[in-house]
Amino acid sequence: MKREMLKAEGGALSAQQLAEHLGITAQGLGRKRERNQVFWLDVGDGYVYPAFQIGKNGLLPGIREVLDAFTVDDPWMRVNFMLTGDQRLGGKRPIDQLRKGKIEGVVTAAAAYGEHGAA
Repeated sequence: MKREMLKAEGGALSAQQLAEHLGITAQGLGRKRERNQVFWLDVGDGYVYPAFQIGKNGLLPGIREVLDAFTVDDPWMRVNFMLTGDQRLGGKRPIDQLRKGKIEGVVTAAAAYGEHGAA
């Protein structure tokens, strides 16, 4: 189910593909991953990067703020949050709200995601 949701949003890119899109080296992208500045997934033989985080001019505005706000560390849970409707956003998906520039609400929802009793 998770992989299908991800595929519906453009799938995942290799480190080289995302680095080229962002105009940085693969090593630079690795540093962004280590610093929690991009969404990533460990697929066993390396990392892939969800395409949903890409905007017209690099990463979507707000991606970094959302990642900073999370209290959950699991990469798949973070991706699931972005691609699933959230009650704190009126049932709307966080990724759709970010694409509309509604960063603050998504950051608030990300901070509450995974807390006991939070949906």
